[in-house]
Amino acid sequence: MDRVAIVYYQRDALAKLRAAELAEKLHSREIRSEILKVASSSAHELIYFDGVVLVGPLHFSRMHGLALVNAVFGFRPVALLLTGMGDTDRILRLLPRNMRGEVPVFTVGDDDNPHTGLEPLVTWLRAMMGFSGYRAVGWAPS
Repeated sequence: MDRVAIVYYQRDALAKLRAAELAEKLHSREIRSEILKVASSSAHELIYFDGVVLVGPLHFSRMHGLALVNAVFGFRPVALLLTGMGDTDRILRLLPRNMRGEVPVFTVGDDDNPHTGLEPLVTWLRAMMGFSGYRAVGWAPS
C-alpha cells in the first residue's frame, strides 16, 4: 500500500482542514497518508513516503515548506495544494526554474467556493504512485 505525506502550514486553519479532507479521500482510494506540520517536518523523513503534498495558503511566506518540496523533488512525486484562489503562478515563481513545469498546483477555496482541487489531486497521486524512484513498476519475479 502506498503512503503520502500531507504537510500543512499550521498557522492556516483552512490548510489543516483541507489536509484532513485530503487524507480522508486518499483513505477511500486505499492510499495511506500521514498529516504532518510543516514546522516539524524534515526532508529526511519525507523521503520515505511515496508522495508529498504541501498544503498551505496562496500567500505563504518564509519557505520551509518550499525547501522541503525542493529537497524531495526528483525522488518522490510532489504537489502543492493551495487554500484560496488567486495567481498560482506566484507560488511557482518561488520554486527553482527546473521545477516550475513539474510540480502540479491544485487549489481549493474556502467554504464559500467549491473545492474542485481535491479530486484531481487524488487522481494525480493515484497515477503517480509507483513512479517514485525505488519501486519497480510492472516487475514480476521470474
